[in-house]
Formats: sequence, C-alpha cells, structure tokens
Amino acid sequence: MRYTPGVDLLGLRFDSSSTYTILSEIGRGGMGIVFLAEKDCEGVTDLVALKTIRTKSADHEARLKREANIATGLRHENVVKTYGLESVPYERLPAEFLKEFDTLSVGNARRVALPRVAPGGRLGDPRTRLRLTPGATRSDRKLYLMAMDYIEGTDLRAFHHEHTRRDLLIPVPLAAFIVSRVARALAYAHQFIIHRDISPENVLLNMQGVVKLSDFGVAVSEGEGGVIGKLSYLAPEQARGEVVDARADIYALGLVLYVLLTGIQPLRVPAKLPTEEGVKLVRELHSRRIPAPAEVRTDVPPELSEICARMIEADRGRRHASADDVARDLEQRVLYARGFGPTNNSMQAYLEIFDGEFKEATPEQLRQLPFLQGELKRPVSADRYTGAGLRLLEESRRR
Repeated sequence: MRYTPGVDLLGLRFDSSSTYTILSEIGRGGMGIVFLAEKDCEGVTDLVALKTIRTKSADHEARLKREANIATGLRHENVVKTYGLESVPYERLPAEFLKEFDTLSVGNARRVALPRVAPGGRLGDPRTRLRLTPGATRSDRKLYLMAMDYIEGTDLRAFHHEHTRRDLLIPVPLAAFIVSRVARALAYAHQFIIHRDISPENVLLNMQGVVKLSDFGVAVSEGEGGVIGKLSYLAPEQARGEVVDARADIYALGLVLYVLLTGIQPLRVPAKLPTEEGVKLVRELHSRRIPAPAEVRTDVPPELSEICARMIEADRGRRHASADDVARDLEQRVLYARGFGPTNNSMQAYLEIFDGEFKEATPEQLRQLPFLQGELKRPVSADRYTGAGLRLLEESRRR
C-alpha cells in the first residue's frame, strides 16, 4: 500500500503537554491581571502573556470562548497574536491570589514596567513562580487565561505618560503614524470582529518600532450587558448601550489621537467614580462640542486636525465609514503627502533616542527621522496652546 505523506494522520487528536510558569505581573485592570509566563512544550520554552479573565455566568463563559475563537484567527502585523484560552481550577490556586482577584476593580488598574529579555534568553528566577499545568479536575470554578504573544516594549499609555512626565508630547508625525497602524489593524480585524475597547493601554509598541493592537475578543467577552469598554474612550452610541459597529472603534481611536496631539483627554472620567456615575458623566461630555486639535495646540497641522475631528464626530454618520478610510486619509493627506514619512524603522529610532533621554542620537537614527526637521522634542508649554486649549487642559485636569 502506497503511503501518502500526511494523509494517514488526518483527524488524529492528541493532548498538549504545555506547562506555564508565571514569572511576573505586567499589568492589571478591572477585569483581571496580565502575567508574563514561560511556556514549556516538551522542553522547548517561549515567553507569552497570560491575561486572566473573570467569567460571571455560563453565558458569559460561552461568549468568551466564541469571541476567543475569532481572536485566535486574526493574523496581521499590527495585531497581537492570540493563541487561545487556558484554564486552571480554582482549587489549585493560592487563596491569597483568589482573594485579591475577586476584589479587582477599575479603580486599582495599573501598569508595571515590561521586562526585557534577549532573543532566546530567560528571565532570572523570580521569588515566586506559580506553575500552571492545565488539566481536568472535579472543580467547577475555573480561572480562564487568554494566552497572547508577549510584546517586548511598552504600551502607548505608559509611553505617553513618560513623555508628559518629562513635559513633552510624542512628535506629531509619530503620533499620526501610530494611529494609522492601529487603523490598519482595525481595517483588517473589522472583517470579523469589533474591538469595543480601543484605548492607549491596548496599543503596544515593540522594540523594533512595530505598533500592535491587543485584546481583541477580550473586551467583548468581559461585558455582561450594558456598557462595554473604558468610559473615557466610549463612543456616544456605546454610552447609550446601543448596538455598535466599526465606527465605535473609530471614535475611540480618534480620542487616542486627540490625547497624543493635545495631551488632553476630553472625556476623562475619574478612575474611582462608580460606573453608573461615570456613564452619566460621559453622556454629559458627549453633549459638548470637542474643539478640533488645531484649535487647542498651535503645532497640529490643519489636515491632521480635520481627520481627528471627523473621527470623533458625535453623529456616527459623519465619521469615517471604515478604519481603512481613516488609514488612507492619514497616509495620503498627512504622513506621506510630501514624500518620506514615518516607518517602523523611524519609530524604532525614536524609541531608542527617547529611551536614552535624548542624550545621544546616532547619524543613522537621525536619518530615519528627517520629517522631524531636527526637533526631536515636542514640549508641553503654554505658548503651544491656544487660550481655548489652556482652558480645556485645566478642565480635564480638574476632572
């Protein structure tokens, strides 16, 4: 009998032998904690991110698995790869962890520095290592963990905050570039799923300057009816609890761009405000006109300001119809309208210069950034704001 390669194994099923070892915590929010973990498959190791997810009901669990199945199918340069779900019975987890996990709230959200690991390297042995070997037990309650690619770098929220700590903002061309890459990720993903939780925390920058959008499928799964997503980035239709489409993600991405361009979060909601009061505040803020970025900062080009203003139109019928339209608008009218513009290499060069606190910039790094015209630093200073911008900045800070 002639052997046909591969055919004899079609339909073969086998169990995985993967073991996860928690190395460190790299972030947390109202719905769970993100850990850096070492995955061991028959002695071959890799680093992954594990995001814990609290399931509230059987329906919630089913929705989580449905959305996770969609997320694992997404393959795009600007999307963090999701590998799937793992679960650990509650009875195998430390009591101290479960007590803390069950009391998480949005108010205690925080990020920590992401560890850097050389290719093929490992982190040193931490003081506490929790080994998770998924397997069946008699326990009904499980901790679900979304396994995702570990991105060595930073998230956009931390990157922006580190700039403002130094009284700086991210340079305008690079801010537009970051948002254009997220728009490209959304243009691809919207064929299958709406993100519903676009925010700076979910935008990652790796050390090679590649922008990555994270947490597809998680935001949808975490919602138990009502409002889904971070209050400060909700589209008006989301705040009203309506069925949303791709334009809700465009609105949230427009707010991300607004924050990067102006340093102002126009829908800022205090973290400790109860959800019901927070939603009420957001709805009130939606009723006010948000001035275009060029009305706030004098260094924002009119074309870019117009694009951002259109993205955050309260009437979704007046927004860009698709994320592809947003990306094309940014690329054709702003980024590459005059020739060479930002690339992944440009982003990498700026990350390296910024990490070195602008003390040294090599000729090669500067060759990647000609569109900055030698002005690597973009200061947060009163003379860069209009009168209306200063008033908006003060109002946002009071909230």
